[in-house]
Amino acid sequence: MVDDELAEIRRRKLEALMGQNELKGVNGLSGVTEVKDSTFEEFIRSAPLVIIDCWAPWCGPCRMLAPIMEQLAEEYQGKIRFGKLNTDENERTPMRFNITAIPTMLVFKNGMLLDRIVGAGNKDFMRQKFSKYL
Repeated sequence: MVDDELAEIRRRKLEALMGQNELKGVNGLSGVTEVKDSTFEEFIRSAPLVIIDCWAPWCGPCRMLAPIMEQLAEEYQGKIRFGKLNTDENERTPMRFNITAIPTMLVFKNGMLLDRIVGAGNKDFMRQKFSKYL
């Protein structure tokens, strides 16, 4: 009986955490928003200019790029909306856009794919790449 109660508590906590991530992926509660396959379409239409960072936790260049993306999200707040899509946890979107290397940034303007940037660069390089879409 105690095991059943613990299992139910764990299930409810997990559902609550998953619900928060889904909400975060749609509403953008931080500088860079977690995006999932299930929230991708809504996210790319949520702002005129959207950049999705396709990454994975085991990828060294992806981890080096993460703080740069956070800084640029703050810098371009109100101009560019930034999202992160974990390619290990979300397979549909990388397959759809034929992503074969990470990090890959997908650039969307008005919901349409405009460009892709493959590989990581320093902050100035990424700023130069992103600012040309404004």
